[in-house]
Amino acid sequence: MSSLPTSETHAQRLEQVGAQLTTLLQRPDVAHRLRSAKSGDDWSALQTLGHTIELIPYWLHHCQTLITAAEPPQFGRTLDAPERLAGVERGATGNIEELLHALQTEIQNAARTIRNMSEADRAKRGFHNRRGEMTVGQVVDAFIVGHAEEHLAQIQTTLQ
Repeated sequence: MSSLPTSETHAQRLEQVGAQLTTLLQRPDVAHRLRSAKSGDDWSALQTLGHTIELIPYWLHHCQTLITAAEPPQFGRTLDAPERLAGVERGATGNIEELLHALQTEIQNAARTIRNMSEADRAKRGFHNRRGEMTVGQVVDAFIVGHAEEHLAQIQTTLQ
């Protein structure tokens, strides 16, 4: 099994996603496409942004739960989870400047929290409802940082 990036690397990657999204979504040439999806089943750039804003604190909360649990807990959610869908809707109806401000706030809070995680914190474990046993470090890597990077790529594709 390959080793995970450090807390600092995770935090920097997340900050980079925020910087790239802010630059991209403020470009005048994409403004008229922010609320348009590529197809009927896809999300618009702003819907994806709304979900990204929501997923960061959602998964960070699960990390904190794993860190403080006496025994490894179960965690995870389904694609139709109300808070997930509310994030998408927030993006669909939100103001771009307010959404970008919310994104930066969530990223700053998450980056600070991730940087402050000890190795012992990152090694704590829980059981994801689909992926099985995962450490906090793996949750940060897959569900916060990697997930945000995937949605950055999704937004880039949507706006092409």
